[in-house]
Amino acid sequence: MALTRRMLREMGITDENADAIFKAHWETVEALKGYKAEVERLTGLTGELDNAKNSLDDYRAKYEALEKEYQAFREELSKEKAVQAKKQAVTEMLRELHIPEECVNPILQVTDFDRIELDESGELIDEEAVKDSILRLWSGFIPKRYLLGAETATPPRNSSDKGYSRDDIRRMSPREINENYPAIKQSLRVSNYD
Repeated sequence: MALTRRMLREMGITDENADAIFKAHWETVEALKGYKAEVERLTGLTGELDNAKNSLDDYRAKYEALEKEYQAFREELSKEKAVQAKKQAVTEMLRELHIPEECVNPILQVTDFDRIELDESGELIDEEAVKDSILRLWSGFIPKRYLLGAETATPPRNSSDKGYSRDDIRRMSPREINENYPAIKQSLRVSNYD
């Protein structure tokens, strides 16, 4: 039912009061129209907001996937750096053990670096155990190297090994013959076979 002047007159309201009522009614209707337009606009924005939230959820999922991938990459990179540091430490240890260069790379390729640990300074923890393990496991593949001293010359023959001829014996004094008797005896035996 609409508000009309006639209805207001029948209620006993004067024209001046009716004008004031109409003005207030008009302001209320206009405010309600504005509220309605705002609600319609906000309803449209709510749809846009829902779309943005869905979009944000998609981006969040993509971000979380990228974050996981990045963390996995960092962990892999960290592991690779740790393995490289361990390889370097083991390589230095192998060289200190005088293992030939042609044996170093094959040993490094089959070494289990997960069991080897480094301290903060990059030195092997329990280096002796690592040395023993490598030497025990790979001893068949590590050529043995020996340090040889200078070859000594054959020492000169003892004077007792000297062969005496019959003329040498004739020129000797009895004391010299007694001192060299075993050698003289041997010389006489050899000379009998000559």
